[in-house]
Amino acid sequence: MKLFDPDNKFWQFVALCLRYCALNLVFLVTCIPLVTVGPARAALYSTVFAYTDNEDIHLVREYLKRFKREFLPALGSSVIFIVLIAIATFSIVFWSSLDTDLAYVTLPVLIIVGVVTLLTFEYYSPLQARYANTFGATLSNAFKMPWAVFKYTLGLLAIDVIGAALFLYTGWFRIAFVLLGFSWLAYAKSLIFLRAFAQVSGDPDKPREAPDYTMPSGSIQ
Repeated sequence: MKLFDPDNKFWQFVALCLRYCALNLVFLVTCIPLVTVGPARAALYSTVFAYTDNEDIHLVREYLKRFKREFLPALGSSVIFIVLIAIATFSIVFWSSLDTDLAYVTLPVLIIVGVVTLLTFEYYSPLQARYANTFGATLSNAFKMPWAVFKYTLGLLAIDVIGAALFLYTGWFRIAFVLLGFSWLAYAKSLIFLRAFAQVSGDPDKPREAPDYTMPSGSIQ
């Protein structure tokens, strides 16, 4: 009896977990400077999009290649989003500490601005990874997408909420999250992103040629 059979479904799953574990750890390392979160997210989604099309790719090698490619285009947008999110967070915390009539009026506006900023950031990196476009066009599409495909946006939020709940309330999952969390979440969300992109790009029921994720495709507009 063979203890290790590469064709066995169990060992194939173990091998896949190891591949995604390596991808996850490399992603975390490239996020350490913080300003590189944008390039890292774009490279991560570009890699999982490519994996959807071809499961035989070397995930870490593909990620590093795509991180290098996305670095400069995504660096500026990464800084912009970090600054906007930091300002929104500080403003919400500041105004929530005040017990004034003005604070009760200001807080809902700030919360809405914060939510819109986070949702725009959620879509920006996948759009950059999927489509060749200018910064302005990508930002415009990222701003519109959450509302144009609202049911898919709810699906993305559900994945985030479930992931956060498991991390907070299950001790063992925190270890699993460090090892696999971001890469697995990105893969799960990539399936939703691709459906959302197909919807806004044209008739989702119309037969299409197999997509090529080796490089970004044309503009979504």
